[in-house]
Amino acid sequence: MANRSGQYTAKQERRSAIQLAPRPPRLAWLEWVLPVCAAGLLLIMFRPDVVPRLLSEPAASPAAWIAWALVGALSGIVLFSAALVVFFLVYSPIYLAGKMPQLVGKGGWTDRREIRFYGLCFLLLCFVIALMAVSLMTGDWRWVGSAFLVLTGFAPVVWRALV
Repeated sequence: MANRSGQYTAKQERRSAIQLAPRPPRLAWLEWVLPVCAAGLLLIMFRPDVVPRLLSEPAASPAAWIAWALVGALSGIVLFSAALVVFFLVYSPIYLAGKMPQLVGKGGWTDRREIRFYGLCFLLLCFVIALMAVSLMTGDWRWVGSAFLVLTGFAPVVWRALV
């Protein structure tokens, strides 16, 4: 087996996926910033009375402008993470359909970790669709929104665990 980043040789003991997958140090901050942002958005979604007074008033002071700039920057990071989550969830059935010959054994070589990643993304897609159906029947959209927000907030950790 080639010694590429993230792979192990047969002589090494298999460790958990979270310890095995390397992460660039410049992206390590995402693993704690995104969950904190998602938790803050969830808190505001379920308890709007806890919004800081600085953010609930018009932006008249420099501190309010700085606070809103920080909220905008963090929201942009969360939205970019949400776009990646949506891409992988929507692309997973297309990818698995294209790899069907390899899955039944009549195709070429394929990476098992890649198949496992997209298979678990497909299961997450089915879970989100089931939550959407339940939210449509109950009329309460907050549960599917909060589940997607948690998935978006913990996306780097989830992707590393799936690979």
